[in-house]
Amino acid sequence: MENPRNITDLPLEILDQIFGYLSYLSSKVKLAQTHEKLGKAFVCHSRNEFRRLSPDANLTPEQWVFVIKECGATVEELFYNEKCPGLYWDDLIAQAVVKHCPNLTSVSTCVYRSQHDSVQEFLIKTKNSLISLSLKLIEHFTHCSLMNVVGEMTQLKKLSIIGFVDEQVNQVQKLISLETLKIEELYYRTRQELDILQICSSLKNLRKLKSEVTSELPDCPKLKYLDIRNLTCHIEGYILKFIKKNGANIHTICEKCYPLITADGFLQLLRSCPKLRVLYTQLEYIKLYLTYVTNMVEILRENRVTPEDPLELVVCSRIKWKWIKRLLLRTPNSELIDLYMGTL
Repeated sequence: MENPRNITDLPLEILDQIFGYLSYLSSKVKLAQTHEKLGKAFVCHSRNEFRRLSPDANLTPEQWVFVIKECGATVEELFYNEKCPGLYWDDLIAQAVVKHCPNLTSVSTCVYRSQHDSVQEFLIKTKNSLISLSLKLIEHFTHCSLMNVVGEMTQLKKLSIIGFVDEQVNQVQKLISLETLKIEELYYRTRQELDILQICSSLKNLRKLKSEVTSELPDCPKLKYLDIRNLTCHIEGYILKFIKKNGANIHTICEKCYPLITADGFLQLLRSCPKLRVLYTQLEYIKLYLTYVTNMVEILRENRVTPEDPLELVVCSRIKWKWIKRLLLRTPNSELIDLYMGTL
């Protein structure tokens, strides 16, 4: 009599299909945990599903550890999504990632007071492999030692610090490989003044900076691209002043800043940037009427904009886009504007 056969006798290709019939990750993990071969089939079935590892409450920490042990070689990014309820940071999972994810290069997580030491230990162990790091400091606590560790991660190319920021953020000056930096403060009582220029002075590879403007920027007469999306400036009228002073060579502007640029300020922006050919804007709180749009086009004509080389105006508000589209139909030389609707 032949030996009875069971599911583990099936080839991996068939087991892969069986896993495909299971709707929930928890069901797949429970099946994979029952036998070594089913664990291998789970890895085959998962492929690159866990390239971005996002632990949540759909699995227990112990089940996530199993997933990490089996699929850790494919994990490149550890991402905790604060908008999803459940696990924000788990020490058991963190230890498994350190041990089984040799290709990890990116980490994004919130940091609560109770998790500070665990996150710090994790960063110490992974600091030589990470090139991207995003930390949201949820609570106001002394994170001096945590930022000291961040300051040792000199291979980082992308860094985001959001939350209760203090003078320890100056450790960022040591990150000489940084190409992208975001510093966003959350302040409810007192606000920490940051000298962002001092922080960035040693970052020769920095190409993209997102931070609040609390001090005047140096003159940039050769500036060609200006991205001021979601920028908050605490110096009244400074953003427009900076553009007017440095606009001679600007080709592209992405504009969504606070305080908002006024209707008159928007015309001044156009007048100050004769080489401007791409402009993303919402035109928020600017009343559009025929005379105003005519003035826009006249400024472009004075700036020697031509139908062959028009201004690409990308309006990131459907209502404003509709208005300006209608008004351009009645505006002389409207071909100087190539109108699009987009997003910021």
